[in-house]
Amino acid sequence: MNFFDSLTARVRQIDSLLCIGLDPRADSAAAARDDCLRIIEATAPFAAAFKPNAAFFEALGPEGWAALREVIARVPPGIPVILDAKRGDIAGTAEAYARSAFDELGAQAITASPY
Repeated sequence: MNFFDSLTARVRQIDSLLCIGLDPRADSAAAARDDCLRIIEATAPFAAAFKPNAAFFEALGPEGWAALREVIARVPPGIPVILDAKRGDIAGTAEAYARSAFDELGAQAITASPY
């Protein structure tokens, strides 16, 4: 199922357009992960999608990337994940960003900068 079909199905299932932003402002990857997992657990019944912000995880180094991967993996099945990464670049770089977001992190969609 493609992203839009998945999102449409979820919206119809819960009758909500609520997208939950996951923007952890934490001093460690473990704290960022734990904050997001608490939010996911508390809001999953109401969420049409979750949108983790890559910048807050990237700033925490390799451990932050691992935490982001775990956060995405812990979103319940059937709830789409939009990676807020605002990526935009030439073709080869854009392809690398896409592989990172979709193949490595498991996101279903990504934000992009039009500039």
